[in-house]
Order: sequence, then structure tokens, then C-alpha cells
Amino acid sequence: MKKTMLASRDLNFLLYEWLDVLSLCRRARFDAHHRDRFDAVLVQAARLAHDHLAPVNRLLDEQEPRLTEAGIRTPEVLREALAAVRQSGLLAISQDRALGGLQLPVLVEKAAAAWFYAGSAAATAYLFPARAGSRLLQRHGGAAMVAEWVPPLLDGRATCTFCVSEPQAGSSLSDIRTRAVRQADGSFRLYGNKMWIVGGDHELCDNIVHLVLAQIEDEDGRIESDTGHLSLFLAPKYLPGSDADGPVTSAARPAGGVRNDIAATGLYPQMGQRGATSCLLSFGEGNHLPFGQAGAVAWLVGEENAGMRLVTEASPEIQIDVGLSAVALGYAGYLQALDYARERRQGRVPGVSVLGSGQIPIIEHADIRRMLLIQKSFAEGGLALALWCARLMDERDTAETATERVRAHDLLLLMTPVLKSWCAQHCVVANSLAIQVLGCYGYTRDYPVEQLYRDNRFNAIQEGTHGILALELMRDRLLKDDFRGLQRFITEVEETLGRAAARCGDVRHMAVQLQKYAERFGWIINRLRQEPEAGRRLANASVFMEAFGHFVIGWVWLEQALVAEVAYLSAYGAERNFYAGKCQTARFYFQHELPRIEPQLVLLEQLDMSAMDMQPTWF
Repeated sequence: MKKTMLASRDLNFLLYEWLDVLSLCRRARFDAHHRDRFDAVLVQAARLAHDHLAPVNRLLDEQEPRLTEAGIRTPEVLREALAAVRQSGLLAISQDRALGGLQLPVLVEKAAAAWFYAGSAAATAYLFPARAGSRLLQRHGGAAMVAEWVPPLLDGRATCTFCVSEPQAGSSLSDIRTRAVRQADGSFRLYGNKMWIVGGDHELCDNIVHLVLAQIEDEDGRIESDTGHLSLFLAPKYLPGSDADGPVTSAARPAGGVRNDIAATGLYPQMGQRGATSCLLSFGEGNHLPFGQAGAVAWLVGEENAGMRLVTEASPEIQIDVGLSAVALGYAGYLQALDYARERRQGRVPGVSVLGSGQIPIIEHADIRRMLLIQKSFAEGGLALALWCARLMDERDTAETATERVRAHDLLLLMTPVLKSWCAQHCVVANSLAIQVLGCYGYTRDYPVEQLYRDNRFNAIQEGTHGILALELMRDRLLKDDFRGLQRFITEVEETLGRAAARCGDVRHMAVQLQKYAERFGWIINRLRQEPEAGRRLANASVFMEAFGHFVIGWVWLEQALVAEVAYLSAYGAERNFYAGKCQTARFYFQHELPRIEPQLVLLEQLDMSAMDMQPTWF
């Protein structure tokens, strides 16, 4: 089978034909760039994924990290693979030139990242939180903090984690108990435990920058029990400064640096993404004594009690990255299944006698095509949505008018939880179908599709489960008085429907179908906003999230079909086949997948309470 992970032609279609990335080159920030440079970045990313990440992915699954007295240790091949990525200069390509970046659009950066996730999601998990972390520090860290910590994050000398969850506080952040004790020099000492920290400890680079949510003790040593009193702190594994252990002169640790009082005290064995360490981190337990005393040295990021706001600010990019990881793994599984279906011969054409007829490739069978089409519609639809959200990041940061920047900001807040949740839920379904296409072979470890499934299953859990994101979407984005993001998305959909209505044939029929669902969603949201009881408003938030995500992907496929339908008319050969495949996949999605939201809409229209009415003692 071919070692295929993503389809370059599809990426080019999304970047250049649908999202028009070249139009960004007319803006001052990107005016030094052109298509050749964008293409070179994508080719380099694909080469790194094929040559360095994919070859170690199976080994990372088999040789898991180990917790030792000295900390967590990973296979040497992981260090070598990540070193190749760091040396490529692709880690900070959207960052300012003054910070060592290339000032490319975030859209191009995320397209390149898709290759890395497809190559090895576990290896890539160490690298990309640094992007969101560095942007957060640039906005809120102050000049000294930026100068000290952002360059190592961007060039790969340091990785980054967001330390939020605790043993007693997974999604319930008001129960966070990690304490921050103020010091005379303006720094803080942290005491507490954080769990499920991916990349929380390793020796793959010089340092690890932990961004930690904690509560500042008052003068009496007390902390509050609400999210409004959470603050964000920067606590590195190795400290700048000096003590008895030796000198440290910069954020990038030289030999013999000062070890902060942060230690990995647990390592969780995982179903998938086994090469990515998932740790229990202990802060301030005296495992190390920086400057002679226990307590993890940390510095406040931004203002006191603004921790939740800062974490929320970083969430859109983190959710894009998780969604992109889910898409890339689903896409890789789809292409593996497609190659297998073209090569594997089994069965014969229905109605043809076995005598005198040879076996046919299984892609000739209707059910195989159906399963491949589901995978294709999910993977390509999810990739399109992820890159559209990346384009919104560029609009938020570089659009010419404040109105355009606010519009993009509002859309991002609405769409990134949908992106993360839908892609994580449905691209793992694509992985399951890839296993099914391969049959018994797919269930063995001789083929990569079973690992892709296990690796992708994590994405529905990390950075917000489906249920938690659904509650936040319903409560914070749809039922608030302004709900601007939804209004702006409705405007986007109406513009698409207007263009489709001017056409004839399939896209016009798709537009009619999408319009009917849009009207029903509008009615449901208005009904929920009028419901006085919070429990009834939120009871079916997960149902709403799943249905709304399917609707959004329907809009994405209609957008792609509008472009592909026109391009098909003047295309020949392989290009004509590509555009025909886009149009047919859109038809399939509207015929087979989008109607699946019908029973979900009925439940939402009825404000169904059958799940909540079930009592715990009845199970």
C-alpha cells in the first residue's frame, strides 16, 4: 500500500480556489509572500511528515515513555524526529520576523501542521501548544517575559503546556486548588497537582514552559472556590538565575541549570497517542529545592484573577489544533482504505457468473464505495472547516477594518468548539470505517488503520469533551443576549444560499435543503432563548452540538461544490475527475449524512427531557 497521509491536491483546492489565500498577500503583513513560497512550505512539511514523523509513529506506539526517578524518558528516535522539525524552521512560520518567524498567514501554518499530525499525532503533540502559548505571552506577558520566554518557544528550544485539570477538578474549574503564594520579589511559589498534562515532562529539548491556572492565597492563606479568582502563571521546568545547583543565564537551559520544584509523579498508560506523555505533575512538593526552598517558582501572566479569560482567549487556536489532529488522522485512514480498496480483489460483479469471470477490486462494490464516501466527506469536510477557521484567525489579526476583525473574532468563538467537537466525533468514525474496509486485516497491527483509530479516539476527550463544549456553546454563544457569532454565521450561510440559488441543478437543490434546516435551527434557538428553566434549555446541548456540526459541514460542502462545479466545466483528465469527486461527495453528504440530523431536530423542537427524566436509581 502507498504511504499516503493527506491529498496535496485537496489542500491546494482549499487554499487557492476556495479560501483564496493569495488575497492575503495584498496586506502589509504578508506582502513579501507569494504562491511559490507557500507551496515550498507545504512541500517541506509533507517531506518532514513522510521522512521523519511517520517512520517513528509505530515505534512510539510500541515503546511508550517511562517514568524514572530522573523523570519521564522517551525513545531516542522521538528526539531525533522532533529535532528535524525544529531545524526546518517551520514551527513559527506565522510569527513576527522580529521573533524569528516568517510572518506567513496562519492559514498556511495550519495547512502545514496537518501534515505533521498525519505523520504522527503523538510526536506533534509536544510541539504545537507552544504556538498558542507564545501568542498568549506576547499579548499579556510584558516585554521582559516575552524577551525571556517567547524565542525559545518559537524555535523549539522549549515546549509548552497548559496546566488546568486537577484530580478533583477535571471540567469543574471552580474546584481548582493549586495555590500561588506571593513572594517579596514579585514572583510566586505554586503548590498543587495537575493531571492529564500532555508533554508535561520529557528531555526532548532544553526546557518546558508550563502555563498554570492557580488561585492566589490571601493574607490569611485562604483561596476562593470560583473561577473568577483564578490567575495564570508561567512556571518553567528550568529557571533562569543561579543557585547552588549551578548558573542559568537564559530560558533555554544550559548544562547544570536550576531545576524548578515541578516533578512528574505519575504517567498514564494510554489507549492511543502512546508516544505523548500524559502526566500527573506535582508543583511545590519539595522534589526539587530551587534557591533552597520548596515551591515551584512562577510569574504572573497578565492581571490577577484573569486566568480564565486568558485560557479562554487561547482556546480557539488550541481547538483548531485538536480538530486538525482529528481531521489529519481521519484523512490518513481514509487514504489507506482507498488504496487498499483499489488493490484488494474479492468477489465479482453482481449478476455475473463465477465461471469465467475474475475477481474485481473491492472498490467496485457498492458498500465499499459507501464507506469510502463517508470517510471522504468527513475528512475533506473537516479539513475545509479547520482551514476556514485558520483563515478567520488571519482575518481577526490582519483585516483592514475593525468591523472585519470583530466579525472574524465572533465567528471564531462560535466555530472553533464546533470544529473541535465535530471533527473529533466523526473523523474517528472515518477511522472505524477504514478498519471495516480492510476487514480482518484492518483489525491487525500489520496495517496502520487500527493505530490511527486509537490515536484519534483521544481527540474527543482532550481540550474539552463533546458534552462540555456543547454546554459552553449553548450557554455562552447561543443563549446570551448578543449571540453575535451566530448572527454572523447566519449571514455567511445566507450569502452562500444566495449564490447557490442563482445556479441550477444539484447545488440549487442542496441550497434548498440547507435553507430548510437553517430555518429550523433558528426556530429552535429562539425557543430555547424563551425557555425560563436552565435545566430544560441545556438538557439537549450535546444533541444540538452534533446536529449543528453536521449542518455546518453541510454548508462547507455546499461552498466547495459551488467552486468545483464551475471548475469542472473547463477541466480535463485527472483535474476533471478531482472536481467531479468534490461535487459527487457533496451530493452524497446531502443525501446520506445531512438528513441524519432530522430526528435530532425533532428532539430539540420538542424540548425532549427523556434523558434528564431518567433517575439515577433507575439505571
